[in-house]
Amino acid sequence: MIPVTSPDNLGKVLRHYRKTQGLTQVEAGGKFNLPQKTVSRIEAGAAAVRLDSVFRYMAALGLEMRLESRNRPSDDEALW
Repeated sequence: MIPVTSPDNLGKVLRHYRKTQGLTQVEAGGKFNLPQKTVSRIEAGAAAVRLDSVFRYMAALGLEMRLESRNRPSDDEALW
């Protein structure tokens, strides 16, 4: 698992996964009707990208987001 701590870092990770799948930005975006320009902005870490566009792009790449605490609590401190 690759830690993601900023929009720029997220964009780099998504670019890596797209390239490992051998997809162009147009091909990847086309899976969920995202224009190439939006894919480019996501991969560049642009601040004004809609969150739903990021999730649609992740889905196009077969990815999902999981959140973890940076300071993981022990089992007896778990929130759930």
